[in-house]
Amino acid sequence: MKRLNTFKKIIIMLSILLLPVILIYTYSNRNSMQIIQNELIQLTLNQQDFLVEQLDMISEQLWKSAYITMSDTNALMLQHESITKPGYDNFKIIEALEHHLRLESTSYSWQYGLTLFSPVTGAYITTDDRKFDLDYFQQHFYTNWSYVRLKPEESDGYYFVRHMTKPFSLDHNPEELGLILEVAIPASNIAHLLEQFTTGRTGEPLFYHPQAGMIALNDADPELTLAFKEVLEEHELGARGYEIVRASGEQYLMNYTESTWHGWYLIDFVPLKSVVAPLDHSLRSFYYIMALLMLIGVAFAVIIYRSVQIPIIELIKGVRRLKQGNYSFRIAVKESSEFHYLFSEFNRMSEETQQLIEKVFVSQLRVRDATLKQLQSQINPHFLYNNFAFIQSMTQMGNKGAVIAFTQHLSQYYRYTTRTEMTSTALYEELNLIQSYLEIQQMQMLRLEYDINVPQALLDLEIPRLIIQPVVENAIVHGIERSLKSGLIRVTGKEEGPYAVIIIEDNGKGLAEEELEKLSTAMASPMQDEMGFGLWNIHQRLLLYNEDGQGLVFGTSALGGLKVELYFRMKEQGQNESIIESEGSA
Repeated sequence: MKRLNTFKKIIIMLSILLLPVILIYTYSNRNSMQIIQNELIQLTLNQQDFLVEQLDMISEQLWKSAYITMSDTNALMLQHESITKPGYDNFKIIEALEHHLRLESTSYSWQYGLTLFSPVTGAYITTDDRKFDLDYFQQHFYTNWSYVRLKPEESDGYYFVRHMTKPFSLDHNPEELGLILEVAIPASNIAHLLEQFTTGRTGEPLFYHPQAGMIALNDADPELTLAFKEVLEEHELGARGYEIVRASGEQYLMNYTESTWHGWYLIDFVPLKSVVAPLDHSLRSFYYIMALLMLIGVAFAVIIYRSVQIPIIELIKGVRRLKQGNYSFRIAVKESSEFHYLFSEFNRMSEETQQLIEKVFVSQLRVRDATLKQLQSQINPHFLYNNFAFIQSMTQMGNKGAVIAFTQHLSQYYRYTTRTEMTSTALYEELNLIQSYLEIQQMQMLRLEYDINVPQALLDLEIPRLIIQPVVENAIVHGIERSLKSGLIRVTGKEEGPYAVIIIEDNGKGLAEEELEKLSTAMASPMQDEMGFGLWNIHQRLLLYNEDGQGLVFGTSALGGLKVELYFRMKEQGQNESIIESEGSA
């Protein structure tokens, strides 16, 4: 298990100290918020109950006054035919009725209209400026409070209308009645009552009916009111309750109470942010303080880390570099550091050690580099002379196109192989060389086919130059050329643990099991005169490249011939953006 450094330990300790405090305060804050929310709900519902009772009381008083008006002697005279005739007595009756109606309509805090109509005589007395006749009452006759637009020409021409009859009747046959009394309450009275409800508090009250519509404050935001309406249309309301809803991107506490007016609800939308804002502010302030304390603790940990932990890490890094053989590594020494003496002694020890092994190490590198260049130079001119006969033959046959194509591939091949100053290359360049080589062989051997397919992730791998081509050449010379059937060379790649593996297969004669064992044994033995130089050379170069004893691996190919695997230990490097995937056929 990886040990924690001092810096991480201090951070963990601070977190352990501060986290319980944060959790406890957050829990307490949430409980307080819930208590306040519940109190707000109860308070709002109580206020709504009071307002609904006030509304019901006023409407009941208006209705009782209307009943008294219907029982007035002068009102009863309105249904006699004599009332339509001119005369002093009739004038006094009508004047008394008009005075009575005006007095009734102004005796309460609400302004409302009263109209007394007799279907028998067609006579009516009203406090309104509208015209009344039997057709009107046949179209507008309501035995319960109804929300009606009586004045279409006015934007606020909505009224709550209810009719009282004599004799009492619930049938919609006004022509059969003696008297009809209409009470028309302007909706502006409800809006004024809602404004009184909002005094000294936050909220958006509404008087709402699912079918008839809604009455809002006079200065209410139309867009917000429309959003509230959409919310209400999505909810089924009970007699009394509350819900947390979202409108116009904000959360609201929706409290509702049903009125005795059939189907109408008093609804109040209270923005939650106005309720919880003080608590949120307190919570944010607490979090800021905790964050400040955490920053101070982190700053303290950083100071300790820079003063103690970083020097220790530098020293550990230096020891690891020495263990890896990097004796040129030095630690920067600061005069003010407590580790000054320790760093100085480490640097002196590294310098002395480097001086002791530098000559031996450098000489070994030179020998190794010389060996690589010598092995590489022995491979380069392997098959040059075999191509001159083909060029001469094609020239004599007048096949100019073949000569041009052949010499182009040959020039690309030797342009790459003659760059002896470079000991390594990218895998994709080596694969391009193999493709040029196989094209050359294919032009001379029409029955030869090949397939190169290497994953994209391996293409930028740095490998020794001219290390794969000799294996491909060996497959052609000892595999394909010794068989009379069509030849196939397949070059593939894969990742296997820390290695990139390049596999060369052919469909030639192949080797028996004992011959494969003999070949593998020969690769690990010193060079013998009777041994083929090419594969042994490749094997030795792979051993130098991998430095872990991993070289060539031989086996039987699924194609029927020999399979040779080359292992390259992968190092950190970039990746090419394309996959070499090419095919050639006769």
